[in-house]
Amino acid sequence: MQAPPTFHIPFEIIQNIAIKTIEEGQKGPPHSIYNLLLTCRSIYDSLSFDKNLPFYADIYDLQFDTAAQRRRYTQERLTPVRRAHELKRRWTLLGEIKCITNISTPIDQGFQIWGNPSTNLVGTYTYDEKLSHAWLAFMMLTESDGRNWQQLSWARIIEWIRLFMWYDIDKVSKQAQTTGLLPAANELRAVGVWLWWLSLRYEDVVKESQVAHSAVNRMLRPFAFASFRYSFFYAPWSSSRLPNTDNVLNHFPGVTLGGPLFADPVPHDQTIRLSSYLGSPLKITPPHICHAAALLFFARMQRYPLGQAGWLPIDTQMLQHAREMYGQLHPYTPKHATINYPTVIDSREYDDDVLRLLSCRDPTRVRMPRMEPKYQYVPGSFVGEWEGRFVNYGMIANQDIGAGHPAPLYAMEAEPLTQDVQAWALREFHHTSTLKGRLKRQYIRFLRDEYSNGVVKYEPGTRTQWSPPSHKRPPPQKRSMDVFNGFLPFPLDKRLVGGGIEVTETAPGKPHVPIFYVEVKRGPDGQPWIGRDDRGPFLQRDQNGEGDEEDGDDEMDVDHEREEEDLDDRVDIIIEGEAIPRMRAFPYETSSLMEVGSVIYGTVRKWDGLVNLRAFPADDPNLGGSWLYRGYLGSNGNWIGRSRDTWTDDITREGYEGVFIMARRPY
Repeated sequence: MQAPPTFHIPFEIIQNIAIKTIEEGQKGPPHSIYNLLLTCRSIYDSLSFDKNLPFYADIYDLQFDTAAQRRRYTQERLTPVRRAHELKRRWTLLGEIKCITNISTPIDQGFQIWGNPSTNLVGTYTYDEKLSHAWLAFMMLTESDGRNWQQLSWARIIEWIRLFMWYDIDKVSKQAQTTGLLPAANELRAVGVWLWWLSLRYEDVVKESQVAHSAVNRMLRPFAFASFRYSFFYAPWSSSRLPNTDNVLNHFPGVTLGGPLFADPVPHDQTIRLSSYLGSPLKITPPHICHAAALLFFARMQRYPLGQAGWLPIDTQMLQHAREMYGQLHPYTPKHATINYPTVIDSREYDDDVLRLLSCRDPTRVRMPRMEPKYQYVPGSFVGEWEGRFVNYGMIANQDIGAGHPAPLYAMEAEPLTQDVQAWALREFHHTSTLKGRLKRQYIRFLRDEYSNGVVKYEPGTRTQWSPPSHKRPPPQKRSMDVFNGFLPFPLDKRLVGGGIEVTETAPGKPHVPIFYVEVKRGPDGQPWIGRDDRGPFLQRDQNGEGDEEDGDDEMDVDHEREEEDLDDRVDIIIEGEAIPRMRAFPYETSSLMEVGSVIYGTVRKWDGLVNLRAFPADDPNLGGSWLYRGYLGSNGNWIGRSRDTWTDDITREGYEGVFIMARRPY
């Protein structure tokens, strides 16, 4: 008997037919392939998973976003075999997530499945299963350019996150409120709260009921405001130089370790191992729960105009005044409240966050990611005008929270939050050896065109002292970065010169050799550049395609005398600026801790991109009320961190701390 003609169709055509049955952007597993496999033995042999892994790798590329993976990982992790197995793993786990969301009602059945931390009830949905589902969703969201979000929506990930918040975070926060202890943080809760943030939309916050709003903030406050009891930094903020191969505390002379520890100042390896990702295990560190909790908290804080104490009922007359004053589309969105919501259609926003998790797991080692991380930072990252909020509790409440007593976190009426809107204008200076590519060529032209024979002619400048004398800290016996001076050595003088600044250490016994830092500016297009303020010939040459030759003659223009500086403790980036008028003065607003003219300076810890700034309020002539701002410039342009007073100059002792968020001005 002659075989049907279908059996003689070439192998490649059968594959193309199978691929065409999967529409681009189709939600859910490729069920059409299953139907084709049932057609006959010949087609089954052509399309079966075990015999045709490259075919299923093509399906993976069609159903999921891969651009972020190709940027972040080597080709060894992206082979067709690995992508095919990842397709199978993803649809297995996504199907499990969807099943969990379908069977988690009614509430009694939900407790049986999810468990109840407040009563130590262990559900049938195990911790390891929750963790594998949470990590899958986290990696997919941070890689999403649109397709991943569609598949997660098919799995009802929003409902899964809601259930996790209800059955886990909510119960833990209630238990902490009852027992008087801070809620425990673990890997699952950290990833789960990050999923909450990554899936947040503006309309979710606006439509949130007052009851839900209060419950949500009860869950978030401990992780946001007691974050010195949790892990907020990838390595202790007091370690100015990393990697720390000795695994000991880096601190300036005079600091003792005798105080009550509010955080462990010794670097530790925080590596965890995902059992499978793209066909093999993946070493990574969990994201910090405090970052996501603070972002979620500030997103909801935008519902409340400044001047409102805590989360008290909204003054309707005040909101009406805001509407009339700013023409707002919604009374809960004062235009000066700055936070950028996450995106699910541009994975590039999360490149730096994911690279930190992959590379900054162990402060005792250096791991270079596949792509150069921007968190180290690309020139121009901080140049410009920034606005944000700084929030903290009263001094007594802060002491109670630091001692491990969470009562003030839940008694908002008795312990209102102090809100402070600040605006900064920042400038950025880079050591010339860090410049690359276009900026390096612009710097060389800057030397050639602005000065004679490539030798800088310094203009008269004002010498200022960046580090005020302190009776608390003795002069260092050796060169040391002072964590209470924005990671800069002390004492230090600065002199404005043509095209940048000269910085000189003035401590006894130092050579007092000035180090030059070139100023990197930022154009209207957001691109960094070096040159005159009128952006004359330098930018124009790049646009005309000139000057793109190899940098073979750069050596003749390098100041070798500067290149011979002591590079062991070299600071690559210096940030300085001042407080500027806020974009809009809101009625009932209290005065700012950083009035116009207040001074800000500091630098960046290159290992993980930790920004450490010191700020001196203009209304404090004795410079005694200075503050430290330590944080990270993360995804979607949100600069999130913690503020701390400098009166408590022992890094092992509890200080007066708060949380802040900054973002670029929207113009």
